[in-house]
Amino acid sequence: MRKVDGLWYWRGTDELTREVERKLREAGIRGSIGKTPNQARVWWERNVSPALIAAMPDDDIVGTVEELLRQYEADELPTKTRAATQAEYRGRVGRLREAFGKIKYAKTEAQALVPGHLSAVTITRHLHENRHRASSANKDIQTLSRTFRLARIRWGLTTFNPCEAIEYLPEAPRDQYVSDVKYVEIYEAAPPVLQCMLEISTQTGARQGMILDIRVGDFDAQWLELRVTKKRNAAGYEAKRYAMTPDLKQALDRALELRKKNRGGATSLPSDFLFITRNGKQYTKESFKSLWRTVRTRLGIGPREFTFHDMRAKAGSDAESDVAAQELLHHADPKITKRVYRRKVPSSIPLPSAVKGRNAA
Repeated sequence: MRKVDGLWYWRGTDELTREVERKLREAGIRGSIGKTPNQARVWWERNVSPALIAAMPDDDIVGTVEELLRQYEADELPTKTRAATQAEYRGRVGRLREAFGKIKYAKTEAQALVPGHLSAVTITRHLHENRHRASSANKDIQTLSRTFRLARIRWGLTTFNPCEAIEYLPEAPRDQYVSDVKYVEIYEAAPPVLQCMLEISTQTGARQGMILDIRVGDFDAQWLELRVTKKRNAAGYEAKRYAMTPDLKQALDRALELRKKNRGGATSLPSDFLFITRNGKQYTKESFKSLWRTVRTRLGIGPREFTFHDMRAKAGSDAESDVAAQELLHHADPKITKRVYRRKVPSSIPLPSAVKGRNAA
């Protein structure tokens, strides 16, 4: 490591570390690693250390799932550009390491029949034991399956994936519907900036990340354009346009006025974020959690009783039809819209009495 013009840099000094440096560069991770020694050390531990461990496996771990997990940490984790995403996948790898790390992996389908190797039965048993956290357990095994695919097509370590025959745990979708009365309670308990976010979400169905990513230049008198990052193209997102309504305009205009009270908010470029903290920084997941925690504290509700994502579901539930909800939420599959986001209790008009005959003139 060396310090140049106030920034720390790391460079490989031998064949092994130069190879690690090349892989990090290919993954888009630059050599500038922080302004302080602590930031530089944290960067090294997150990026270089796992790659070195994978490059020099201990004899004890060769042929075990631990070998594959270390290779995954070295090759795949650096490709996750967002810090929150990296942290999420590190958690998954940690749980997989604890559950399967010491077990041998089969290099061929025939070897999978030999006792002592990781099998679909062992993985299924793990899923069953973790059915209380079905969604998280399923994602862990999906990460394991991805690791085995890489071991087959990229690293050449095996031709067998024990996850291919797995039946994942059923996941019951969340069914909490926020009524108009409850929404008013949440809205009134929210800080002003969160009130604007609530209005945008319940009117457009936008996710939290899409709202925090709104820029000052993303809307005008006719349209609001949001970035749907879950649907990536060459630009890294798909754009979704919403016609400007009086209610939506009111929420956006109010957000602009609130922005002016924060540092740097009075003068802004079209590329600047609409929602910024008092210090002029973009809202992160953590700073947003602080806003939402204020609502939960004021109303005395639990962490999962109501979530901000329920506002997106409210928009989908309040839409006139399944088709309208699908269009609003920008879903490719209408089944997802109907199964997960249409939460309002259905209502119907009862038929006339059959005593006199329903088909009577």
